[in-house]
Amino acid sequence: MATAGTVVVAGALALGGWTEQPEPDLDDLLARLGEYLVAYEGELSTVIASERYDQRETLEGNPNDVALRRRAGGRSRRLESDVAFLRLPGHQEWLGLRDVRKVDGREVPGAATRLADLVRAAGDDVLARADAIVAAGAEHNLGGPRSINMPSAPLEVLHPRHFPRFIFTLTGRDRIQGVATVRMAFEEFETPSLIQGTEGGDLLARGTVWVEAATGCLWRVELRVTPVVRDMRMRERLEQVVRVDFARDAAVGLVVPSRMTEEFYVPGGRGIGEARYTNYRRFTTGARLVPPPGG
Repeated sequence: MATAGTVVVAGALALGGWTEQPEPDLDDLLARLGEYLVAYEGELSTVIASERYDQRETLEGNPNDVALRRRAGGRSRRLESDVAFLRLPGHQEWLGLRDVRKVDGREVPGAATRLADLVRAAGDDVLARADAIVAAGAEHNLGGPRSINMPSAPLEVLHPRHFPRFIFTLTGRDRIQGVATVRMAFEEFETPSLIQGTEGGDLLARGTVWVEAATGCLWRVELRVTPVVRDMRMRERLEQVVRVDFARDAAVGLVVPSRMTEEFYVPGGRGIGEARYTNYRRFTTGARLVPPPGG
């Protein structure tokens, strides 16, 4: 039975050829998703990937604004980075680490070994060093520093310890990469919000998740983060959207983030980003990085 106030079942899920499928129980689906994500922490925290991340601005406003015209001609950026998705000892939350190696093809000084050194390290300063990598990577974003644009952000929001903060609703079915999934919406109703603005203030989370019903495996998630302001137009302008698609990677034997898209606020318009994740390889704490077969 669904828990009052936290989960809602929205009608039948009969969509086209899916009518023969039994309607899943929402509580069972959430339980499988929660179990999957808890186990997934340990698996995903053993790999590093290469990321190519393209960002660009889409500007609006007065065409006679000289500053906007200048920016419209050249505000795009490509980041080439190593990324890891860690839950460090003593650190309860997911920590998405983007160690930027190149910006628009130019090398970033000191980036060659920082992430590899960190994941092999131990000691009290590991968290401080990880935070420094997060902060340094965020500075290269168009639209200002932010750290929500990591595939680990939706994973943290959807961790089962946060389920009581959300209303979950079954909304349909989709097939992703040949896998039958159940589509489920979620919306945060509790404040203070799970995600806070860089200068304070609630940022309410909502979105959609695509889950394989039999296993709880996560194949796609879209997260929308919106400030709590009265002006609806301002809310739309400031909303951040992150969508992550997952795929099975033969080198590490896991379902891993393969693509992330992002929409974000920039002064005078919106920003768009797309990241691709390749070259997954395993590492072991206290040992060297393990390259993929043939790597």
